[in-house]
Amino acid sequence: HPAGKVIVEAGRLLKAGKAAEVRKTASKDVREEWAAMSPAEQKEEAARLQERAPDPAAFEADIARIGEMVVDGESARLSIPTASGDVSAMGFASIEGGKWHIDRGPMTLQVSEPETAPAIRGAAILEHELGKLALDSSRKLTSGKFEAALDLVSVTARARLAALPPAERKESDNFRKKSLPKPEVLAERIRDGGELTFTDKNAFLIVVSVSTTKNADGSVTSTSESIGLGFKNEFDTWRIAD
Repeated sequence: HPAGKVIVEAGRLLKAGKAAEVRKTASKDVREEWAAMSPAEQKEEAARLQERAPDPAAFEADIARIGEMVVDGESARLSIPTASGDVSAMGFASIEGGKWHIDRGPMTLQVSEPETAPAIRGAAILEHELGKLALDSSRKLTSGKFEAALDLVSVTARARLAALPPAERKESDNFRKKSLPKPEVLAERIRDGGELTFTDKNAFLIVVSVSTTKNADGSVTSTSESIGLGFKNEFDTWRIAD
């Protein structure tokens, strides 16, 4: 399938460190998002994409063996399921101008570890200390209080940020600021589509928001946006993870 070919090729390029090449030929929203980044942000994002991209040979072998692709109109999702019901890798593509373009990924996904506490969903997250920590981080970052926000992150993350040259540290701070919405927006999204899961001394908050737009021809376009935030318990205190 042409969408499958686009996702596979993007995976090869990402693993080879060619994120810029992938982003510049991606779907319109992704191209614009990449173009809006500073060179330092692009470098940081490229490293993240390269690290998360699956091994090309293993990815293609898994696709041939057990890959699943769902095509819904002008969008496609390719995934690698696991025996436990999880997904180990995933990529997205969409049609633009009659041609398939990469949207996101492909990326490896961490297979779920056994949960050590029941998941918390929706408004109940805001009553939990990790929900409050997420909002506190958003409040400090979006208001530009980067040093105060640094007090909320893990030891390893603080060390990594402290070691950056001033210019790169500034770019990193701005990138982290852009990655979270303002606290009132984040709180509303958590109420509507938040899930907080726990594994040993780690926790992960995923927030999915879906918006729909009615087109002039009467059709409806749906778009989704996800925010992920990890946490680590250090010395009996929860911190924002790396």
